[in-house]
Amino acid sequence: MKKIKLLKCIWIAAGLFLLFVLVSCVVPPLFQKHKAQPQTVYQRDSTERVLCIEDNQDALLWRLRVIESAQDRLELATYKYRDDESGRDVASALLQAARRGVQVRIVVDGVSGFSNVQSSSGFQALASEPNVQVRFYNPVNLLTPWKLNYRMHDKYLIADNDLYLLGGRNTKNLSLGDYHGAKDYDRDVLVYQPDPRGQGSLTEVRDYFERIWKISSPFHPSKKDPGELCRHYETLRQRLPEAFITPGWEAQTLPTQGITLLSNPIEAANKAPRLWASLQQLMAQGQDILIQTPYIICNRPMYEDLGRLCDAGKHLQVVTNSVETGANLFGCVDYLNQKNKLLRTGLTLYEFQGQRSSHAKTVLIDEDISIVGSFNFDMRSAYLDTELMLVIHSPQLNAQLRQTLQDCMDQSRRNLPDGTQEPGPRCEALKLTTGKQILYNVLRVLLLPVRHLM
Repeated sequence: MKKIKLLKCIWIAAGLFLLFVLVSCVVPPLFQKHKAQPQTVYQRDSTERVLCIEDNQDALLWRLRVIESAQDRLELATYKYRDDESGRDVASALLQAARRGVQVRIVVDGVSGFSNVQSSSGFQALASEPNVQVRFYNPVNLLTPWKLNYRMHDKYLIADNDLYLLGGRNTKNLSLGDYHGAKDYDRDVLVYQPDPRGQGSLTEVRDYFERIWKISSPFHPSKKDPGELCRHYETLRQRLPEAFITPGWEAQTLPTQGITLLSNPIEAANKAPRLWASLQQLMAQGQDILIQTPYIICNRPMYEDLGRLCDAGKHLQVVTNSVETGANLFGCVDYLNQKNKLLRTGLTLYEFQGQRSSHAKTVLIDEDISIVGSFNFDMRSAYLDTELMLVIHSPQLNAQLRQTLQDCMDQSRRNLPDGTQEPGPRCEALKLTTGKQILYNVLRVLLLPVRHLM
């Protein structure tokens, strides 16, 4: 009898703790901060140059080239890391850089660190190297479950004082390389600073890394044999020799008239939507605005901001994944619930119907400003996560991206504010499976109380 009572008490205690965790995760983010001071964006004399990277295989190659070019230091920040082929490609290249004397520092989001990095023998071997330091941003702690929602969504790589790469790609096969399995479309920009004395965006990105580094927690790896990573590196050199040839950085890049880094507050807490406010300010200064986002999940203030742009006569177009193509289950379900609210703002909505889901995040303003990075047009990016976007003044890059996005629009359904639809010239007629239709209809109700977390 005593044993039964003890087991009952344990089950009750476990249930109460799970309820505590659930309430702690759901309730605090409800108290959103709606006022934020936008950052100032300056158009300045700049020697910085950019390369837009669209292809996943190219994205892997350029990461390896940047790592191979480093002589003194490398800083990597990643939201997700997977111990798959591309993850081992990057880890093995970082290991060899450390062994030739480069100081390597890596920051990983705490949830990703808990779920993936700690179980990766390859990453443990990398983190065990003398010249490598690894930290987790906001590591998982079940005693403080109210902090679990605050993620580091940044993705960038810095080499010495002349190169960095920033965008939307995580370190895994879905985003990098040409490996088997699912893939998505994504976008990075490589920034090259030919003048070592230049004070441009590279300085801003490095300063941002230092701030994140200071508030992140050291990762203490188990000692692992690096032999497998070393062998992987030798195989990698044979398999991708083009990644180990130093490119002509200037010849590969486009000129800019200035680049500015936009960011959210970095603390693991409810954030003032500074990056959202900065984007709104920039879009209000233009006339022709084209947005690409994997999904769009807005609250009332965000809908009102978009509506004000349309009311001011801005030509506002948004390209997002259709529910048939989208890879984010929650984003697709919320889109079904909220689509009419989006259309009532007055914008023109394109539903992308490509062969793969798009993960790219871009805003184009008129013919000279391109904004690329990690920010999704959703409440999580606005109020919960760290996010980065680069404001790039470059007519050449803008023209290149407009052509790329026009290609996406040609593969999309066009939704006008009056609710009518028009398929693009290369839009395929995709259909939801019966299973997905049932799942989406069930979740359309269940997810309403927690859409502020998506």
